[in-house]
Amino acid sequence: MLDSKKLLDGLCAEVGQFKDEVPSAGTKFRLMGLVEDILEVTAMLLQEVLEVVSREAVLDADVDIDYAEMAEAVLAWELDEREGQNEEMCELTQKANEALGVLGNTLKQIDEQLKRHHKDEEYVRLYEAEKRRYLNAGTSTRARQKFGEWKEDSCYGHPSQEEMEDYRMEKVLHMFEKGVFKERVEHIQRATRYPGELDFEQLDDDNPMKKTAHRHYAALRKMVDWKDGCLVVNPARVGRHFFACRHEPNAKSNRTNFLKYMHKISMLQTMLNTDASDVSVTDDVLSSAEARKYWQRLKERGFVDGKCQLLPDTTRKQAMYIAELFSEKLNMKAKWKPFQDLWGISNLAQEKWDCQQTGVLPQRYKEIETFFDD
Repeated sequence: MLDSKKLLDGLCAEVGQFKDEVPSAGTKFRLMGLVEDILEVTAMLLQEVLEVVSREAVLDADVDIDYAEMAEAVLAWELDEREGQNEEMCELTQKANEALGVLGNTLKQIDEQLKRHHKDEEYVRLYEAEKRRYLNAGTSTRARQKFGEWKEDSCYGHPSQEEMEDYRMEKVLHMFEKGVFKERVEHIQRATRYPGELDFEQLDDDNPMKKTAHRHYAALRKMVDWKDGCLVVNPARVGRHFFACRHEPNAKSNRTNFLKYMHKISMLQTMLNTDASDVSVTDDVLSSAEARKYWQRLKERGFVDGKCQLLPDTTRKQAMYIAELFSEKLNMKAKWKPFQDLWGISNLAQEKWDCQQTGVLPQRYKEIETFFDD
């Protein structure tokens, strides 16, 4: 509804410009065009309001009926062909102002109605109640068991960074395949990409989610935030989603599936952060004989100083490339965090993603590669 409001504000400004204008034939036709624009905005607003009503189901019936009557009245206007430009311009201006007034008051009424029925605090309480129900159910216990089995059987209790990312991708795709966001995806007009978060291009062409993954992920990202490499639930947005979907088929199982897979992802991310914080930068990155050999070469060629800090001329992409080669050579569990902590920078994974998308490697990348040749 925000786009329609912007159009409405623009039309209000245009109507104001006619007040000081000398009447003319051109004025008449511009006003006629303005009324047509208002009718178009009216139709857009009517459709948007009906979508809100069907999705949220919180508007009183009277409000919906009143709006329909007002919209119908505006749409029924017809411009009479009369003589006298001054009189016709005044009439058109009055109609334009009345239309804007009706639409503006209706939008205000709808906003007040929505705010009166539901606030973010209520949505948060709804989400927390559903979360408590899930955590006290056997589904939560089984999710923890499955996570423990994956860790022990597939990773011998110590998953690598790549295994963690694959596991998170798998759980996100499971949410999509279960149809958790089926109804929401239908409302998404444009697929949204979030660079550096999850790369769906790595899926093979036979994967059934290949074509729709971005649209499903856009629906997911309306409910979660991305913070420091983790998917974090926004309780108010998820509560609003649970409320809006409460009458849909399989609503209960979809809520449970969402909580189950976010629970698994949360356990994974907790372990990821714990493992990353347990990595000793001094032991793994600076102290070993092999590491000191690489640092010395980087220092001699002007990439770092004597304390292994980046020199001003070293770019973020060069830093990413150095960190990636270091982690490969030293078989480090955490790929980026030790170097981000060491250098006081963030989002090296974003630089990696940018390079993959553009196909352009950092400057002097071949020279950097030679430092890590044994």
